[in-house]
Amino acid sequence: MRFSILLLSLLLLPASLLAQPADLNGVWLRGSGSQGYPMSQWSAEALPFSTPGKAQFDSNIPGKGPRQSMPAFGNDPLGDANPPGLYRTLVYGRPWEFIQLDNKVIQIFEWGKHWRTIWTDGREVPDVIVAGPYWYGYSVGEWEGDVLVVKTVGLDGRAWLDEWGTPFSDFALIEERWQRVGDTLEMTLTVNDPDLYSQVWTSDTKVYNLQAPDTLNGELMEQIFAPIDEMEFNRTIRDPAASGPQTQ
Repeated sequence: MRFSILLLSLLLLPASLLAQPADLNGVWLRGSGSQGYPMSQWSAEALPFSTPGKAQFDSNIPGKGPRQSMPAFGNDPLGDANPPGLYRTLVYGRPWEFIQLDNKVIQIFEWGKHWRTIWTDGREVPDVIVAGPYWYGYSVGEWEGDVLVVKTVGLDGRAWLDEWGTPFSDFALIEERWQRVGDTLEMTLTVNDPDLYSQVWTSDTKVYNLQAPDTLNGELMEQIFAPIDEMEFNRTIRDPAASGPQTQ
């Protein structure tokens, strides 16, 4: 009888609580890739922009990638020391750390020294984010077997999806699927943003390598965008470079 009651109680638990989480703990660094992509660091395929989305994409003038301009002539939000935001950070080549707890997964980013909480306590993705939008969104995750599925809403559309100026709106719903394979993590994005895209699209798989504790990237360092430093960089490097060679 006692065994039957225990079995019944297990069957009544939500599937997310029965799933066995994989061990995602550690410091991770994205491998190289995306060179030669036509539009975005996230996809080798042309993105399905809507008319407003294409207009937004064209108006973003990056300092990197196939559409790069001299940074002083661009409008990259980072030029004014704004945060890079969540997905631009995830596609950039700086290490970050996963810390798994019972009710959440914490993601700490070296680039900007920001953090993100992924709630895994069974809560639903909220329909409305009253206090948002956020540069790093509001994220809820659940386990499907050994895959962590994360849904993020409440993103601040002033950020870019990558270094190349790929846009998203405040109303985007973005899903990540994280899976550990040996000493690597594989992740894909699925972007649902009808304001800027004519259909839902999924990224290529991004691969992140586990960093050994005793290596250069095995411990996160401080990399903060301080406005005072960015202004000095603009004054001494970015703006003079835009004006061409200096003569005495």
